[in-house]
Amino acid sequence: MSVTAIVPAAGSGERMRSRLKKPYISLLGQPILLHTLKILDTVSDISHIIVPVYPGEEDLCQQQVMSRLSLRADIDIIAGGETRQESVRNALSRVADSCELVLIHDGARPLVSRPLIEECTAAAQSKQAATAAVPAKDTITMVSSADQTITKSLLRDSLYIIQTPQVFKKELIVAAHQSALDDGYKGTDDASLVERLGIPVTVIMGSYTNIKITTREDLLFAETLLKNYFFET
Repeated sequence: MSVTAIVPAAGSGERMRSRLKKPYISLLGQPILLHTLKILDTVSDISHIIVPVYPGEEDLCQQQVMSRLSLRADIDIIAGGETRQESVRNALSRVADSCELVLIHDGARPLVSRPLIEECTAAAQSKQAATAAVPAKDTITMVSSADQTITKSLLRDSLYIIQTPQVFKKELIVAAHQSALDDGYKGTDDASLVERLGIPVTVIMGSYTNIKITTREDLLFAETLLKNYFFET
């Protein structure tokens, strides 16, 4: 099975209140993006990794991240777009014709596990599309933007928090992005683009430790997990 991984890493990191963009912020002495790429490289089916970065920072990524790594998979650092969706679309144009599956994983999710990656990949191989997700722990409500009051409480039993990795048959995700571009549609993630084509996306049980680092608090949580859990298993 031939898998190409796309790792969007063009985030500005504004909510981190850091002078560094998020991919290069240190997590236990190494850039966040470096941790993510290392775990993806342990998956033998992934033969190619494409990393869309903030336009103009290709050399910076090479210096700050790639120079500290020795990866088995081939890797391309490319310019991302103004949005995550555009960055992924840019990367899809670099996927080889021989590729069977495309795996998309946030550069800011460095605590993903190899078993979860492999389970999502296997599901997409048999069912076209798959995403990691976890059940919502808290009550989710709809709130009026006019007066900030609750308009509807949603049934928690059927609500999931979507994560990455998300894995798709190559032709499917290419078609989904092209359709979105043609229609001017902006999705919440790549799975939503596939969903609007009427193709079901299989949900694989993710992990509550597979966090996306967005705030300083997330960074502290990730450091705690790496120190007290991931390094011991």
